[in-house]
Amino acid sequence: MNPTAILDIGSSKIVCLCGSSAARGGTVVHGAGIAEYSGFSETEFLNEADLEEAIFTAIRDAEEMARIRIRDIVVSVPVPFSKLIVTDASFRTESRKDRISEEDIDDLISQSLAKAEAPGYVLMHSTPIWFTVDGYTTPEVPQGQHAGEVSASVSHMYVAEAFLDKLSAILQKLSVEISMCISAQLAESLLLIPEEERVRPAVLIDVGYTHTDISVIENAALTDITCIDIGGAQIARDLSYGLDIPLESAEQIKRKYNFLQGAETGIVQVHLLTGIKRVERRVIDLIVQARAEEFVDLIGASLRMLGIHPESRPVVYLSGGGFSMMRGGCEYLRQKLRLNIRRDMPYMPDMDTPNYTSAFGALDFVLHAGGSDQDTVAGLDTRPGLLNKIRDLFIQ
Repeated sequence: MNPTAILDIGSSKIVCLCGSSAARGGTVVHGAGIAEYSGFSETEFLNEADLEEAIFTAIRDAEEMARIRIRDIVVSVPVPFSKLIVTDASFRTESRKDRISEEDIDDLISQSLAKAEAPGYVLMHSTPIWFTVDGYTTPEVPQGQHAGEVSASVSHMYVAEAFLDKLSAILQKLSVEISMCISAQLAESLLLIPEEERVRPAVLIDVGYTHTDISVIENAALTDITCIDIGGAQIARDLSYGLDIPLESAEQIKRKYNFLQGAETGIVQVHLLTGIKRVERRVIDLIVQARAEEFVDLIGASLRMLGIHPESRPVVYLSGGGFSMMRGGCEYLRQKLRLNIRRDMPYMPDMDTPNYTSAFGALDFVLHAGGSDQDTVAGLDTRPGLLNKIRDLFIQ
């Protein structure tokens, strides 16, 4: 049996991973391919030829390392190309002595889905957030329980048809089919945030190169998502413009910057092709701090919009590139936002940095979300009109 392949569409790179389940719930990565590209802005790819070349490169490199031929692949969908709708449904049994059946649960999810309208989007997955059985609310699937009335709140995640069509057309040139699409934020949240911390709403802040995704997850479902158009790229561009240096040199300054160093004086030497340029450290501080403060303000406003406030002491995890990869970045956000932000990373050989969490989250999701029943995951369909009933993949 060939390893499972996933394709993670990031804001600055494409990652293809081929992996399989290991003993005790671990994951074995047989092949990895990583290719940078020009990325996307809002819901548009900046250069489709560049996107196609990056996908070809990532898949080819993963195939060569794993020594397999990829025939089908799972696509991890970023927030700008996703849509989340949460709807409720309920039913009454004929008698409180009746037991809730599997068909009853399926009907609840179907009723909830019927209330969700998403023109131009295709359903990826439907995940129950919680159930209420005769007034008692629980995240557990109440199958087999006696009940008179049952209701459920269900999270429905969609992928944009235009995104799906574009990716399908590119992959068709490689004779690769999309077996299913999954939400990158859901998979990443389930990988990073322990189950016991998702009992109450938890938050994932994923800082990409050009944008930042903020997600709220409760139990095993996303309940809200938003996106802001600032990431690691804006800091580098500000440095490039403000210091009048190439973007590549600005990237190096950004990566070496330390938010914990405090105000310092002195000169920084920037090595250029034309020679060495000397820049005052305080000028670098002014540029980075100005953009960082704007970034904090936007995150804070987004969290408030999502109903997340420091006073409630929410569990918050940080991933991605940008601030996650800058020294002292997590601590800076923790101090400014007054949140206990964590940056815990699972062990990932050779790719043990936060900017690969999304790709590993997608692979882990496909391999382990359904326990030992991996075939259930692989059998999901993303075509319109088909209900992907995968509650068992999320409810532990």
